[in-house]
Amino acid sequence: MSTGLFARLKWPGLVVLVTGCYGLLPLLGSKEIYLRGDSAAQFAPTWWHFGEQLRDSGWPVVLDPSSFAGGNYSAEALFGIWNPINALIWLFVHACPDLLVAVTVVKVAVLVALALGTYLVCREYDAEPWAAAAIATALPFSGFTLWWDAGSWPAGLIAFAYAPWVWLAFRRTLQGRLNPLVAFAVGALAVTQGNPYGTLAVVIIGAALIIEGLVERNRAGAVRLLLTGGCVAALLPLVYLPLVRVSEFTARSSGPLFGNNGKLRPELGDLLGMSSPTFVPGIISITGPNQVPVTYFCWFILPLLPWLRYGVLRHRARALTGLGLIGLGYLLLTLGPSNLWLFRWPLRLIEYFFLALGVALAVVLSKGLRSDHWRARAAGSGAIVAALGFQAWAQHPTWLASTAAGVLLLAALVAAVLVVHRRGVGPVAVAAVLIAGTGLVLTTQALVFEENEGARVYRIPTDVDALQEHYADLDGRVLQFADLRPVQRSGTEAELRAAWDDFLPGSMYHVAGVDAVNNYTGMGFQPFENRLCLHYEGFSRPCGYANVWKPVARGGPPLVDLLKIDTIVAQGEQTVGVTPLPGWDYAETGEHTVLVRTEPLPWPESRLSRASDGVEVGEAVSVGHGERVEVDASKESKLTFAMIPWPGYSATVDGKEVDVDHNKAGLMVVTLPKGTSGTLEIAYDRPGKAVGNLGLAAGLLGALVLGAVDFAARRRRRTT
Repeated sequence: MSTGLFARLKWPGLVVLVTGCYGLLPLLGSKEIYLRGDSAAQFAPTWWHFGEQLRDSGWPVVLDPSSFAGGNYSAEALFGIWNPINALIWLFVHACPDLLVAVTVVKVAVLVALALGTYLVCREYDAEPWAAAAIATALPFSGFTLWWDAGSWPAGLIAFAYAPWVWLAFRRTLQGRLNPLVAFAVGALAVTQGNPYGTLAVVIIGAALIIEGLVERNRAGAVRLLLTGGCVAALLPLVYLPLVRVSEFTARSSGPLFGNNGKLRPELGDLLGMSSPTFVPGIISITGPNQVPVTYFCWFILPLLPWLRYGVLRHRARALTGLGLIGLGYLLLTLGPSNLWLFRWPLRLIEYFFLALGVALAVVLSKGLRSDHWRARAAGSGAIVAALGFQAWAQHPTWLASTAAGVLLLAALVAAVLVVHRRGVGPVAVAAVLIAGTGLVLTTQALVFEENEGARVYRIPTDVDALQEHYADLDGRVLQFADLRPVQRSGTEAELRAAWDDFLPGSMYHVAGVDAVNNYTGMGFQPFENRLCLHYEGFSRPCGYANVWKPVARGGPPLVDLLKIDTIVAQGEQTVGVTPLPGWDYAETGEHTVLVRTEPLPWPESRLSRASDGVEVGEAVSVGHGERVEVDASKESKLTFAMIPWPGYSATVDGKEVDVDHNKAGLMVVTLPKGTSGTLEIAYDRPGKAVGNLGLAAGLLGALVLGAVDFAARRRRRTT
């Protein structure tokens, strides 16, 4: 390797290596830190399921009717079904024999990508490599990013990891140093990730940089970036139209447009803890009070304030316009109300504010620390450390050990920086202390807090082969009635792990190889979930078990038949006072009750579960997402199918459209007019497909044109 190439790669290489190693440090506190909350119940099993679907049926994975309320993946949006990088993640997770190992590897890799992107953005603003590396290795382990996004919400983590890359690509496009086609590709990956916070980042970063271009009188660049952003925006219907179309049926459609219940909403004073390793702000979390340092950013930003050379910000004010606007915008959103349209829980935005703040800090750090008025500045740093310690103690006066550990560590690290600086050994030595300090703080936090107790705990079984072997005796379609939330809240870890011997949470039945109705859903289908008394995590209330044995309509079959259930698994306490119908036998009784069907269901190759009087049914088979049924109706008749009639479903008989609706339990009902005879075909076409595809085509075509124009202009400049 040439000396010049080594010089260019040594710092980004160091960032990648250090971040990868630091990503393993949280495992010192808990090996399951990255498998908490939605990561365990939703993302890990769904990624595994997507990998299986991708391998067997191809990409994208739009809909899975057998997953019922949790199977409308295009409408869920957050899985990023249109993003090719996500597809690689799914294949990797499915190929890995252990979910915990797979998820840990994926999340550490995303943290590395975030760090490298942050380093490059800092360098884009002419920060010195050592300063950029110090910020880049700190940001992935800031409080919210580590404890919430990496711990529980990987969709948010991946969306955030795209933000610095979008920033880098957009700014280089603004300045004419990058082909707009490349910037479009990066923006498209961020948007197709499906997380609205990632899309918001594209909007905020793009708008801020366009304003920066106008301030610097770079109108051509501003127009170029505006057009590039327009091409990226053209992809929004592809990603979000299905979500809009199903909103009337979902639980997420309720609630005020704007509101403030204080949940995951920081106050301005909480941000003073951004350099305090063990300060835990009093923020309302998912399961109660916050338990981890979610407003922590990096240990050195506040203590080094007296030593920074701020003049660079004034001298470069015009060139830093975009940076300032991005930081200010995200600061305001972080301190905003807890509900703001699609964006709830503003703590989710604090990491984007830290990204902008980190870039600004790298720019200032690059000028070196001041050396004058040594005693006064040292006293200022000491006062800041003392104030941070007081804040941490005042918030939790009884947490003396963790508070003392945080203050002593912070004081020691600040002293180390000042000693190195005093000796004048150079900025690289300072950077070494800053980066090493991040690792020491991370280790301390891991040992003190172990996991984010504000997110739900599952302790799911992660050995795929063992899980499938354990649940191999569950035949046919399975419906579970159990509520493990009390064990999650107040049971021991042993009790929670033992619970998964009989029941599974969220979408974990996918990994177990079981065709189960129960699945995690971020939006749901209200008529279906209300009748079965299902929680979004796949858990249920006792009313669900009672309702499944009752007919949905007077004189009709029970819901258990309409759903075409073969096996019911239930907690014994949920079965009290309810007698199963004839045709079912107990395979197990007691705290773990298993009922199996003893009489075969009609139309075993189809989801068709009931045909009303007056219609004769011939061959009935499931075809992909839909159905094909031979029918002959002597009078108006109804066919009921064990599937949810999501918007996008249509039905025809020999090409003539017939009505598709749902019954009171949310199951599909097709109405056949009198005299209907022929082949009923039920098909699914995702809502807004035409508009989404048109937007995709327009965005791609526009980006190609912009790319070609830019390429031609560069070629002309080279030849003149």
